[in-house]
Amino acid sequence: MVVRSLLLLVVAVASLQASRAAACTREAAPSITGFQVLPADGSRVPRSTAIWLRSDQSIGGELIKDISALLLVDERGKRISLTPTQVRVTGEAVATLFVLRPSVLLDGTTNYRLELNGAVISKFVTSDEIDMKPPELPKAKVADVKADTQTASSCGAPSQVTVQLEAPGEINFLVAGTTQTPSMPASALAITTTNALTAVAVPTGLVELRVAAFDLSGNMAMSSEKLTTYLPGDAGVGCSATALTPFALLGLLTLIRRR
Repeated sequence: MVVRSLLLLVVAVASLQASRAAACTREAAPSITGFQVLPADGSRVPRSTAIWLRSDQSIGGELIKDISALLLVDERGKRISLTPTQVRVTGEAVATLFVLRPSVLLDGTTNYRLELNGAVISKFVTSDEIDMKPPELPKAKVADVKADTQTASSCGAPSQVTVQLEAPGEINFLVAGTTQTPSMPASALAITTTNALTAVAVPTGLVELRVAAFDLSGNMAMSSEKLTTYLPGDAGVGCSATALTPFALLGLLTLIRRR
């Protein structure tokens, strides 16, 4: 009777943990937020604008695999060649931000469209402005720090550090504190067009960050001072707090049988 009861308990615990793991399944937190493609559809932009496109959101049901398939076409049907730069955005799910600069200055007061694999993904019009001035660097502060709460049953969330921006730029980067560059950084922890930058899956311990702001033309302002915070280790919480695992119960059952 005891053995049978323990066998039923083993099955029950295994089923409970399986259901918990299934219930905790979630999508990875994005490291690029606020936009899919810039210039946005219907927007008016400087003649000096670049094209900003993220890899981790599907367009027409497919992720971007070949950036050379992107075309910039003016209202007369003329194609403008683009020179791409890639920014690797780390986090829970690695993504790529493509920044493509037209080979020539765009014509003023002209309609343009972006095509990807034959589909129009954005239409915009240029002004007569040529933007060469770096944007103002937004004021930034660490607003929230969360430790990793993930467990063996896939519950919880990865570690996160959120930086709040006052008067954010058009495109905002959160980069490691060691990053100091006068041009587009090769990697970033988070990118957004909103007023909050969240770095995900950050290693524990001392965290040093910098903020960089870009305008659509790719002009940059980067903070000279670091944002510093501390990320504690695993708090040991989550949904794997079952007192006995199936393996432990099977071990107990084996001992009882031997007796």
